[in-house]
Amino acid sequence: MIKIFKNFSKNFNSISLIDEFGTLTYKDLISGSSKIKKLIKLNSIALLIADNSSSFVVGYIAFLTKEKTINILVDNSFSIEFIEKIIKNYKPNYIYVSKNNKYFKKKYEKIINYNSYAVFKTSFSNHKKLNFKNFLLLSTSGTTQSPKFVRLSRENLEDNTLKISNHLNIKKNHTTITTMPMGYSYGLSILNTHLQKGAKIVFNKSTILEKDFWQKIIKHKVNSFGGVPEFYEFLKRIDFQKYFYTSIKYLTQAGGKLNEETLKYFGNICKKKRIKFYVMYGQTEASPRMTLLSWNMFFKKINSIGKPLKGYKISLVSKNNKLVRKTNQEGEIVFHGNNVSLGYAKNLKDLRNGDINKKILYTGDIAYRDKDNFYYIVGRKKRFIKLFGKRFDLKEIEDFLFSHGIKVRCNLSDSKLTLNLYNNFKKDQFIKSLLNKHLNINQNYILIKKNYKKTFKDF
Repeated sequence: MIKIFKNFSKNFNSISLIDEFGTLTYKDLISGSSKIKKLIKLNSIALLIADNSSSFVVGYIAFLTKEKTINILVDNSFSIEFIEKIIKNYKPNYIYVSKNNKYFKKKYEKIINYNSYAVFKTSFSNHKKLNFKNFLLLSTSGTTQSPKFVRLSRENLEDNTLKISNHLNIKKNHTTITTMPMGYSYGLSILNTHLQKGAKIVFNKSTILEKDFWQKIIKHKVNSFGGVPEFYEFLKRIDFQKYFYTSIKYLTQAGGKLNEETLKYFGNICKKKRIKFYVMYGQTEASPRMTLLSWNMFFKKINSIGKPLKGYKISLVSKNNKLVRKTNQEGEIVFHGNNVSLGYAKNLKDLRNGDINKKILYTGDIAYRDKDNFYYIVGRKKRFIKLFGKRFDLKEIEDFLFSHGIKVRCNLSDSKLTLNLYNNFKKDQFIKSLLNKHLNINQNYILIKKNYKKTFKDF
């Protein structure tokens, strides 16, 4: 049994999951996942298409507890075109997806239903040359141009889950609510940490602008939730303190940098209401969370990502790859820990590989360390941005638009995707719709600037 699920039997009759269809106990998780697991053959690859439901989680547990199975996890918001790329490149033996998905119902054999989900069997042969250090594959990007995944080991997932749940002091009587997709590493991490402690997870598909979200917090006495910067900006916009409920004990924020004004807004409310606000920093390549700013240092070290979780280490290196030893001197964050992924995969052949990273991750983030060993991110070495906790490769976006006859250069910013438009293409709404449909980028977070007088090389 994977360590993060070993406490299920200790919490046999406790409620584990709540969604629109009802409640499941930890006993239900054991029995439901066992029914699925016994039908899965060894030496398999499984494609898990996630949504925020108990049905998905039962299958997720089944496949993660099956020996000699490599699991690829994507979100159900990803396009069928992208899913087809994954199937072509990785040749999965099983697909776990909503049973009502017409595409899979027509194409593959259904072998078992579990509530709203089903396991479909493909025609691919079971694989003989897989390296089963590869345990869970997660998407590296919010774009869908390349089926590139982070290869996580069982140790990566277990180590990070245990450290986070201990640092946040999650208890078995705690209740959290989902605010982001299970198909992304931060949302999945919140699920894993609460399952590991035998706590309760309330599944939510409503936005914070809908009454249903807040009614669930009241009804189930929710103690915590997490969010990316855009989530907290929305929460500030509707004035969070009007919606505060006494059951809430702490909040977590990761998936990008929150501006200082918003940090102070939440810090002051949390101080007044006697709840904690934890700023964290992470990447999917680190399973995914790496640092924590403790609440008692929140105001003193505002804008900091804090310190590495216990057992992890950060070093800074210069452009010449030399160790930065002085305080307040910038360098790239190089992270060391048992949660560092094995490497990347682009196809089936890459699943023969083992640990390429050797527990060291070059993050691409530029930071400095103060005299008290707190870290502050000031920029990026690589050209990607984070929106809603998802990483978008700017080169991929540029290439995608160029393939549609639209020449742009993208700006580095975590507040919006800013496009500098080169050619005289006047249909802004078409560009936004294209990015929304194919890359799942919220149109409200796309800013288009006209630069007709400049040449393409000027950007």
